Amino acid sequence: MNKYLLVLVTFSLFTALSANAKTSIGYDSVESALTALKSKQGAQFSQQGGWTIVAEQEDGDYVLWSFTPTDHDAHPAAVKRKIVEKDKQIHIEMTALCQASKPQCDALIEEFKLLNDKIRQSMSQQ
Repeated sequence: MNKYLLVLVTFSLFTALSANAKTSIGYDSVESALTALKSKQGAQFSQQGGWTIVAEQEDGDYVLWSFTPTDHDAHPAAVKRKIVEKDKQIHIEMTALCQASKPQCDALIEEFKLLNDKIRQSMSQQ
């Protein structure tokens, strides 16, 4: 994604933290999501600071998954970011499945909101 496209990125956050929203990431559990991605052709895995990061294509859109390290307070959790084009602009839709307690899950989402804010500030300065 080039710098011009990045400048157009806006963030739409859709968080799903309760047991009723487990299908928000398309899988019933964090473990089943990771297992399915391991067998998915084209999925690219990396490790960053203990996090498992998976990049893939889904219905023509770029998707970036972040799986918590085992020592993270919100483990097990998966955050899925899907980059989509809407109204001729690029948006990032974020969903999450967190199987820890609500306070830990809320803190995880706040981590990602802060990260997204930093990205947004960085992009506005370019």
